[in-house]
Amino acid sequence: MSASAFEGRVALVTGGGSGIGRAASQRLAADGNAVVVADLNEESAQHTVSLIEAAGGKALAVRADIASESDNVRMFDAGEDAFGGIDLAFLNAGMLQPYLPFDQVTNDMFDRVMGVNLRGTFLGLQQSLARLRPGGACVVTSSSAGMIGFAEAAAYSASKHGVVGLVRSAAAAFAARDLRVNAICPGMVLTPMNDFAGSDEVENADALSNPDYRGGLSAQHVAEVALFLLSQRAAGVNGQAQLVDAALLSSFPPLPT
Repeated sequence: MSASAFEGRVALVTGGGSGIGRAASQRLAADGNAVVVADLNEESAQHTVSLIEAAGGKALAVRADIASESDNVRMFDAGEDAFGGIDLAFLNAGMLQPYLPFDQVTNDMFDRVMGVNLRGTFLGLQQSLARLRPGGACVVTSSSAGMIGFAEAAAYSASKHGVVGLVRSAAAAFAARDLRVNAICPGMVLTPMNDFAGSDEVENADALSNPDYRGGLSAQHVAEVALFLLSQRAAGVNGQAQLVDAALLSSFPPLPT
């Protein structure tokens, strides 16, 4: 995607301090956006900003807890104050739960996961709808667990199913403001959240290698799909949930190894 696809626009990325969010922030900046990098860990967000600035881009770090209504307002305020407005929002932040059988999921665990992943997404969507400039777009990170049940992660799976429902339900309201909203549903991504070593490197998007069938994806594999959905090249896509899973959910049973 050429820089002209985003030149002069402003993007907000939550969970931008690592993993998919960091890769997306770097790629959005490389393609011409100023980027608001929001993360619960401000030091991680600032590191992403330093990577962007070292490559000649513009970015701002903001500490934000997406479960907080005031923090959702504040991160949009920060982008408007610094860059004059926000055109694109990648609502990527979320949390996992410990892998446990259904009967071991506690009420507190369920409430915490739903509060971050579902309520936090709802708050971000409210701000995106109200404050993105017309012609913009929003992408939300759901999960392959938002498409099927995960027996060992019931709270997480329920929250990500809810995220897909929010996106589909919000599509009409976004369209009425000349905006679009879509979800991406990653499979296994090789990021620190999944206990894999992270990387600060981004590759030439046109030279990415294919992941193995039903295998792990890099953060950039997912980020590139988010960038496409945020761009006008996806102008006809609204209210959809796109799997990015290396065919993880394509068939059952899997081929023998």
